[in-house]
Amino acid sequence: MPVFWLGLIARYLFAQGHPFALLPDGEYVPLTSNPWQWFVHLLMPWWVLAVLFIGFYGRVLRSNILDTINEDYVRTAKAKGLAANRVLMKHVLRNSLIPIVTLFGLDFAAVVGGSAILTETVFNLHGVGQYAAESTQNLDLPPIMGVTIYATFFIVFFSVVVDFLYAWLDPRIRPT
Repeated sequence: MPVFWLGLIARYLFAQGHPFALLPDGEYVPLTSNPWQWFVHLLMPWWVLAVLFIGFYGRVLRSNILDTINEDYVRTAKAKGLAANRVLMKHVLRNSLIPIVTLFGLDFAAVVGGSAILTETVFNLHGVGQYAAESTQNLDLPPIMGVTIYATFFIVFFSVVVDFLYAWLDPRIRPT
């Protein structure tokens, strides 16, 4: 589903006078002025972004789990008599999460860096993505360069965070 379609349907169903209207429509509230209203106003855009990524993450995680279940160390853990839940959580899931951490780190960095242009446009949020789109439309070079450097910072930062998470998830990756 494209983000603009899902965003418009979500706004119609949950924000614009529909019987299920539970959430506010638009009007960004700063975190410092009212944290609860900030959360409530951003709930729908967050949900729309999450729905876009969840199917892909689910497929990747399923594939990794199916690959990891057949590894020797998993069979050894089962042969030692460990509980099935412990084998699944400690051995299978922990090693299957490494590609998910990579994808999430880079996707999160991209979203924070301004790639949520359509979501910001549909929900009328004045963020980095919308600023970049307007600057590109106006051929304004300094803001485009600033947004590019801003996005690059987050991609590098989250790449480092992902590397630390690798070491935590898989002890074989830790430096000696």
